[in-house]
Amino acid sequence: MPKLRNIRKKPKLDMNPMVDMAFLLVSFFMMTTTFKAELPEELRIPPSSSEIKLPEKGLCTVTLGAGGTVYFSIDNKFERKRLLDAAGRQYGISFTEKQQQAFSLIGAFGVPAAELEAFLDARLENRPYEQSGIPLGENGELRQWILSARMINPRLRFAVNADAEAKYPEINEIIETFRDLNITRFNIVTDLKPIHAAAD
Repeated sequence: MPKLRNIRKKPKLDMNPMVDMAFLLVSFFMMTTTFKAELPEELRIPPSSSEIKLPEKGLCTVTLGAGGTVYFSIDNKFERKRLLDAAGRQYGISFTEKQQQAFSLIGAFGVPAAELEAFLDARLENRPYEQSGIPLGENGELRQWILSARMINPRLRFAVNADAEAKYPEINEIIETFRDLNITRFNIVTDLKPIHAAAD
C-alpha cells in the first residue's frame, strides 16, 4: 500500500480586508479632523508660561490684528452656514447657495455685514478683498455675531486671539462685549514661552 505524502500548501494571505480597513481609517480621519482656521493676516502671538490648551472643537475665536482689525470665526463648517443664515435674517440679506458654501469654508472673516456679499463674491472669484474689520462698540456687529453663534451652539467656548502689537482699549472693548453678554469664561490665546527665557 503506497504511503500518503503530506503535501504542504503555501499559505495565502487575503489582503482585501486590510485594504478596506485602511480606507475606512483614512476616511474617518479626513472627516473628523479639525483644521486650524486660516487667519486673514499674520499675527505675532504674545508669549506666556501658561500651558492650558484650547479646546479642539466647539471654539469661537475673536481675532484682533495689529492695526485694530477684528475678525470672527467658529470652527465648524455646518455651524458657519447656519451662522450666515442667521446674519441674513438679521440684516435682511439673501445669500446665494454659492455664497453660503464659500462662507462655510472660510476660517475667519472681518467685514461689516453690508460688505458680506461683495466679500463672498470676491472669494468665489479668487479676488483679493481688503477686510476692514467687524465693527466694535455697544451697538457694534461683533455683539450680534457672538449672540447668533451662541444661539446656534450654546456649548461654544470662546477665545480672544490678539496680536502682540494690538492696543489695549480695543482688546478691552472685546472683553467688555463678552461681559455684557454674560460670557465670563474665555481663553486668551498666547504662545508658550520657555521658563528659562523669562529669566533672560
